[in-house]
Amino acid sequence: MFNKAKNAPPEHKSSTLVSSDTSSSPAAQGKLPNSSRPSVSVIGSHTQVEGDINSDEDLTVDGHVCGTITCKQHTVTLGAKGYIKGDVFAHTLHVSGEVAGNLVVLSRATIHKGAQVSGTIIAPCLVLEDGSVFHGSIDMDPDNDVLKSAFSDSSNSTTKPSTLNGPSSANLQETTVDKSSSIRTDAKEYDKTDVNTDG
Repeated sequence: MFNKAKNAPPEHKSSTLVSSDTSSSPAAQGKLPNSSRPSVSVIGSHTQVEGDINSDEDLTVDGHVCGTITCKQHTVTLGAKGYIKGDVFAHTLHVSGEVAGNLVVLSRATIHKGAQVSGTIIAPCLVLEDGSVFHGSIDMDPDNDVLKSAFSDSSNSTTKPSTLNGPSSANLQETTVDKSSSIRTDAKEYDKTDVNTDG
Protein backbone atom coordinates (compact mmCIF):
# COMPACT_ATOMS: atom_id res chain seq x y z
CA MET A 1 0.00 0.00 0.00
CA PHE A 2 2.80 2.47 0.91
CA ASN A 3 6.35 2.47 -0.40
CA LYS A 4 8.56 2.31 2.70
CA ALA A 5 12.03 2.81 1.29
CA LYS A 6 14.49 3.13 4.20
CA ASN A 7 17.06 5.32 2.46
CA ALA A 8 14.71 7.46 0.38
CA PRO A 9 14.89 11.24 0.83
CA PRO A 10 12.04 12.81 2.86
CA GLU A 11 10.38 14.45 -0.18
CA HIS A 12 10.14 11.03 -1.89
CA LYS A 13 8.39 9.53 1.16
CA SER A 14 5.91 12.40 1.18
CA SER A 15 5.10 12.07 -2.49
CA THR A 16 4.69 8.32 -2.13
CA LEU A 17 2.10 8.74 0.63
CA VAL A 18 0.09 11.31 -1.31
CA SER A 19 0.18 9.53 -4.62
CA SER A 20 -2.17 6.75 -3.61
CA ASP A 21 -4.99 6.06 -6.04
CA THR A 22 -7.73 8.13 -4.32
CA SER A 23 -8.30 10.52 -7.21
CA SER A 24 -10.60 8.04 -8.92
CA SER A 25 -12.62 7.22 -5.79
CA PRO A 26 -16.15 8.65 -5.53
CA ALA A 27 -15.34 10.38 -2.21
CA ALA A 28 -12.41 12.26 -3.81
CA GLN A 29 -14.70 13.46 -6.60
CA GLY A 30 -17.29 14.71 -4.09
CA LYS A 31 -19.77 12.00 -5.01
CA LEU A 32 -20.93 9.08 -2.92
CA PRO A 33 -22.30 5.90 -4.45
CA ASN A 34 -26.09 5.83 -4.58
CA SER A 35 -26.23 2.90 -2.16
CA SER A 36 -24.46 4.83 0.61
CA ARG A 37 -26.18 8.19 0.12
CA PRO A 38 -29.63 8.44 1.68
CA SER A 39 -32.20 9.72 -0.76
CA VAL A 40 -34.97 11.82 0.81
CA SER A 41 -37.53 14.17 -0.70
CA VAL A 42 -38.70 16.95 1.61
CA ILE A 43 -41.90 18.97 1.41
CA GLY A 44 -40.96 22.03 3.43
CA SER A 45 -43.00 23.70 6.14
CA HIS A 46 -43.99 26.58 3.84
CA THR A 47 -45.09 24.29 0.98
CA GLN A 48 -48.61 23.15 0.11
CA VAL A 49 -49.20 20.33 -2.36
CA GLU A 50 -52.59 19.55 -3.89
CA GLY A 51 -52.49 16.30 -5.81
CA ASP A 52 -51.04 12.82 -5.60
CA ILE A 53 -47.40 12.14 -4.78
CA ASN A 54 -45.55 9.04 -5.99
CA SER A 55 -42.07 8.61 -4.53
CA ASP A 56 -39.30 6.09 -5.11
CA GLU A 57 -37.34 7.44 -2.13
CA ASP A 58 -38.00 8.35 1.49
CA LEU A 59 -40.38 11.28 1.89
CA THR A 60 -40.57 13.85 4.70
CA VAL A 61 -43.64 16.09 4.88
CA ASP A 62 -43.28 19.22 6.99
CA GLY A 63 -45.87 21.17 4.99
CA HIS A 64 -49.44 20.46 3.85
CA VAL A 65 -50.48 17.75 1.40
CA CYS A 66 -54.00 17.19 0.07
CA GLY A 67 -53.93 14.00 -1.97
CA THR A 68 -52.68 10.43 -1.98
CA ILE A 69 -49.06 9.70 -1.05
CA THR A 70 -47.62 6.50 -2.50
CA CYS A 71 -44.19 5.51 -1.23
CA LYS A 72 -44.53 1.73 -1.14
CA GLN A 73 -40.88 0.78 -0.81
CA HIS A 74 -39.71 3.58 1.48
CA THR A 75 -40.46 5.59 4.61
CA VAL A 76 -42.90 8.47 4.90
CA THR A 77 -42.30 10.85 7.82
CA LEU A 78 -44.84 13.50 8.78
CA GLY A 79 -43.25 16.26 10.86
CA ALA A 80 -44.88 17.83 13.92
CA LYS A 81 -46.21 20.81 11.90
CA GLY A 82 -47.10 18.69 8.86
CA TYR A 83 -50.64 17.93 7.67
CA ILE A 84 -51.92 15.26 5.28
CA LYS A 85 -55.49 15.11 4.02
CA GLY A 86 -55.65 11.90 2.03
CA ASP A 87 -54.46 8.32 1.98
CA VAL A 88 -50.87 7.22 2.55
CA PHE A 89 -49.36 3.97 1.21
CA ALA A 90 -45.87 3.40 2.64
CA HIS A 91 -43.43 0.69 3.65
CA THR A 92 -42.78 2.44 6.99
CA LEU A 93 -44.61 5.45 8.44
CA HIS A 94 -43.79 7.95 11.21
CA VAL A 95 -46.51 10.47 12.11
CA SER A 96 -45.85 13.44 14.38
CA GLY A 97 -48.34 15.86 12.76
CA GLU A 98 -51.98 15.61 11.70
CA VAL A 99 -53.55 13.13 9.27
CA ALA A 100 -57.13 12.94 8.02
CA GLY A 101 -57.18 9.82 5.86
CA ASN A 102 -56.33 6.16 5.63
CA LEU A 103 -52.86 4.84 6.38
CA VAL A 104 -51.84 1.58 4.69
CA VAL A 105 -48.39 0.46 5.83
CA LEU A 106 -46.54 -2.69 4.80
CA SER A 107 -44.12 -2.87 7.74
CA ARG A 108 -44.55 -0.54 10.75
CA ALA A 109 -46.56 2.58 11.53
CA THR A 110 -45.59 4.78 14.48
CA ILE A 111 -47.93 7.50 15.72
CA HIS A 112 -45.73 9.73 17.87
CA LYS A 113 -46.62 11.87 20.89
CA GLY A 114 -48.55 14.97 19.80
CA ALA A 115 -49.80 13.42 16.54
CA GLN A 116 -53.48 13.47 15.58
CA VAL A 117 -54.82 10.82 13.22
CA SER A 118 -58.39 10.36 11.97
CA GLY A 119 -59.11 7.43 9.66
CA THR A 120 -58.26 3.79 9.16
CA ILE A 121 -54.82 2.37 9.91
CA ILE A 122 -53.91 -0.91 8.25
CA ALA A 123 -50.47 -2.13 9.35
CA PRO A 124 -49.12 -5.42 10.73
CA CYS A 125 -47.14 -3.47 13.37
CA LEU A 126 -48.52 -0.33 14.98
CA VAL A 127 -47.11 1.86 17.75
CA LEU A 128 -49.35 4.49 19.36
CA GLU A 129 -47.23 6.55 21.72
CA ASP A 130 -48.61 8.15 24.88
CA GLY A 131 -49.95 11.60 24.04
CA SER A 132 -51.02 10.71 20.51
CA VAL A 133 -54.66 11.09 19.48
CA PHE A 134 -56.33 8.56 17.19
CA HIS A 135 -59.94 8.31 16.02
CA GLY A 136 -60.87 5.55 13.62
CA SER A 137 -60.29 1.88 13.04
CA ILE A 138 -57.23 -0.35 13.12
CA ASP A 139 -56.52 -3.58 11.28
CA MET A 140 -53.23 -5.29 12.16
CA ASP A 141 -53.85 -8.48 10.17
CA PRO A 142 -50.80 -9.04 7.92
CA ASP A 143 -53.09 -11.01 5.57
CA ASN A 144 -55.53 -8.10 5.13
CA ASP A 145 -56.88 -7.96 1.56
CA VAL A 146 -56.31 -4.21 1.29
CA LEU A 147 -52.70 -4.57 2.41
CA LYS A 148 -52.09 -7.43 0.00
CA SER A 149 -53.63 -5.64 -2.98
CA ALA A 150 -51.90 -2.34 -2.23
CA PHE A 151 -48.44 -3.93 -2.06
CA SER A 152 -48.82 -6.82 -4.49
CA ASP A 153 -47.23 -4.73 -7.25
CA SER A 154 -43.62 -3.90 -6.33
CA SER A 155 -43.68 -0.72 -8.44
CA ASN A 156 -45.25 2.51 -7.20
CA SER A 157 -48.52 2.32 -9.05
CA THR A 158 -51.10 5.04 -8.65
CA THR A 159 -53.91 2.50 -8.44
CA LYS A 160 -55.66 2.66 -5.10
CA PRO A 161 -57.31 -0.47 -3.73
CA SER A 162 -61.06 -0.07 -4.13
CA THR A 163 -61.70 -2.32 -1.13
CA LEU A 164 -60.45 0.28 1.38
CA ASN A 165 -63.99 1.50 1.96
CA GLY A 166 -65.53 -1.83 0.97
CA PRO A 167 -66.30 -5.08 2.78
CA SER A 168 -62.98 -5.45 4.61
CA SER A 169 -63.29 -2.05 6.28
CA ALA A 170 -66.82 -2.94 7.47
CA ASN A 171 -65.30 -5.77 9.48
CA LEU A 172 -62.85 -3.47 11.27
CA GLN A 173 -63.50 -2.79 14.94
CA GLU A 174 -63.97 0.80 16.06
CA THR A 175 -61.05 1.77 18.32
CA THR A 176 -60.41 4.85 20.43
CA VAL A 177 -57.19 5.72 22.23
CA ASP A 178 -57.54 8.15 25.12
CA LYS A 179 -54.99 10.06 27.19
CA SER A 180 -54.39 7.11 29.57
CA SER A 181 -53.28 4.94 26.61
CA SER A 182 -55.89 2.28 27.13
CA ILE A 183 -57.56 0.79 24.09
CA ARG A 184 -61.32 0.35 24.08
CA THR A 185 -62.74 -2.08 21.54
CA ASP A 186 -66.45 -2.94 21.48
CA ALA A 187 -66.91 -2.10 25.19
CA LYS A 188 -64.02 -4.38 26.24
CA GLU A 189 -61.18 -2.51 27.86
CA TYR A 190 -57.58 -3.68 27.61
CA ASP A 191 -54.72 -2.22 29.57
CA LYS A 192 -51.80 -1.12 27.36
CA THR A 193 -49.74 -3.97 28.80
CA ASP A 194 -52.15 -6.44 27.14
CA VAL A 195 -51.57 -5.00 23.68
CA ASN A 196 -48.62 -6.46 21.80
CA THR A 197 -47.44 -4.07 19.07
CA ASP A 198 -44.08 -5.74 18.45
CA GLY A 199 -45.50 -7.55 15.42
